[in-house]
Amino acid sequence: MSKQSKMVEALQEVLEDVKGTKLLKERAVNIEDVDVYKIRQKYHLTQLEFSQMFGFSLRTLQQWEQKRRRPHGAALILLKVVDYAPDIVSKALHH
Repeated sequence: MSKQSKMVEALQEVLEDVKGTKLLKERAVNIEDVDVYKIRQKYHLTQLEFSQMFGFSLRTLQQWEQKRRRPHGAALILLKVVDYAPDIVSKALHH
């Protein structure tokens, strides 16, 4: 299975968990913090566009960018995938 296929499969699992149709298996993930501002700037999106495109609240996004809060859990993983392959995330979210 390709790296891209694994990411799409993982994103589908996260979406199913968010919808309440499937519980995610617990996994230990060791991911360093992400720079949410840099990710957003990389794709030339406003805060509102980024939050709407990837399903974050605008306020949460602002707190992450201002370093008042840090993303964790599924949000952190999603941000890493958004940084790596935003087109895959967008496709999975709008499928």
